[in-house]
Amino acid sequence: MHEKAWRFGGGDIFDQHETKVGSMQRKLLSMRAEIQLYDATGELLCIINRKLVSARPIYDVKTPSGELIGRAKRPMIAFRGSVDMYDSDDRLIYKAQGGVTKWNFQITDPSKKRVWAVIKKADKWRDVFAPAFNFKDRYVIHVEDPEADRLMLLAYAIIIDNVYHDK
Repeated sequence: MHEKAWRFGGGDIFDQHETKVGSMQRKLLSMRAEIQLYDATGELLCIINRKLVSARPIYDVKTPSGELIGRAKRPMIAFRGSVDMYDSDDRLIYKAQGGVTKWNFQITDPSKKRVWAVIKKADKWRDVFAPAFNFKDRYVIHVEDPEADRLMLLAYAIIIDNVYHDK
C-alpha cells in the first residue's frame, strides 16, 4: 500500500506481484477523517471514519451503504502499539500488537493463538532520519491465514497508520 503526498493521503494498493488491486482516497475536508477504499475497477468497497467524540482513537469500518462492519479501538492503556478490532455486534475479532516503535504489527485472534496477518512499515527508517520530509507511507501486509477477511485487514492497516503515524 502506498500513500502519496500529492494526492493528500490517497494511494494505490498493490498485490505481491506489483499489480494494482485497489486504491484509497482520503476526503480532504472531512471532520471524521473519512477514507474510502476502492477495488481496481473503481468500485467503492468500504468507508473508514474516525469517531468525533472519544477519549481514545476509535474508527468505524462501514459498507458503501453505511452499514457498520467493524470498529477499531486503541486500548486506553498500552505500553506497546495496540489496536483492537470489533465486529458490528461489538465482539472482539482481531488484536493488533506492535512493538515499541509501532512499525510492525501482528494481527491475531483475541486469544493470540491464531495469526491472521503481519503488517510491516516498509519505509520505517525514513521516519527516523527525515521525519520532516515524510509525506508518504508504504506498508506490506502479509496474510498468514487464507481464511482472513482481506478487506478488513486492509482497513485495519490503514487505521493503525492513522492511530500511530498520521498525527
